[in-house]
Amino acid sequence: MNWVLVLGFIVLGAGGLLSERASSSRPPVIKVGALFGLNTMYGQIANIALKAAEEDVNSDPSFLGGSKLRILMSDAKRSGFLSIMGALQFMETDVVAIIGPQTSIMAHVLSHLANELTVPMLSFTALDPTLSPLQFPFFVQTAPSDLFLMRAIAEMITYYGWSDVVALYNDDDNSRNGVTALGDELEERRCGISYKAVLPLDVVISSPVEIIEELIKIRGMESRIIVVNTFPNTGKMIFEEAERLGMMEKGYVWIATTWLSSLLDSDLPLARKSLNGVVTLRLHTPDSRKKRDFAARWKKNKPLLSSNKTIGLNVYGFYAYDTVWII
Repeated sequence: MNWVLVLGFIVLGAGGLLSERASSSRPPVIKVGALFGLNTMYGQIANIALKAAEEDVNSDPSFLGGSKLRILMSDAKRSGFLSIMGALQFMETDVVAIIGPQTSIMAHVLSHLANELTVPMLSFTALDPTLSPLQFPFFVQTAPSDLFLMRAIAEMITYYGWSDVVALYNDDDNSRNGVTALGDELEERRCGISYKAVLPLDVVISSPVEIIEELIKIRGMESRIIVVNTFPNTGKMIFEEAERLGMMEKGYVWIATTWLSSLLDSDLPLARKSLNGVVTLRLHTPDSRKKRDFAARWKKNKPLLSSNKTIGLNVYGFYAYDTVWII
């Protein structure tokens, strides 16, 4: 079945806000807000990619009819309070749209505000399958929903003839609803999730105590197929502790969602030895000349973080860049 997503945000074009007819009132600067935690991998990648898109849009003066695009970044610092405050500040100004929020928890909260204030929100990281466009018409996922990720994992599991799996995930909307979608997909294929190991929110995990407790439980179970649907901070601790417990040896199958492929692509510090044998998935982005040019430009410029370390381009960098062009 082919899926087609039609986006109906009209910012440019005949009869639109910036039409030729309205040229006399065209704003000199078109503002777009962005909400990310700049101390996270996703926020660091987004900050660089959004700036690159802003530069490319502004490099052609005719594209916005003489106006300049300005992306205003608000550092949410992984805080729900700062995310809400940042969104409210954007919505009270003349921003035409907001890129973000970063997490599905905040997407559920802020989408209600977006509906009331009719400010479009676009996110390529809040991919909870339950964020319905019918319920939240002003919220758009600009990367594929996790429903498709879970469908791919279910297909992999049934292909190898495994009947049940263990799901290891954080207790947040994105991880929890992703695992629910995986359970539904497996049920359709006469498989199932035999145990759900729920961990605290990624943002509050500071030690591996809860992780070790769950891994010890899993080690005593019959199923050896483990799906890890989490975030980089939690994921790294899971595999480090699993290695110490002897759970990375022959007989176990570990499947990690896109957090791991993105972390590997970013070239951020990672104990790769603990990942031997882990299967991870990456969102597919079709090959194109523009994609190759953007990747070459990223590699040549070697973007630096505040720590003076470079960061590699992952798939979310492509989606961040394209989200600007969607607006």
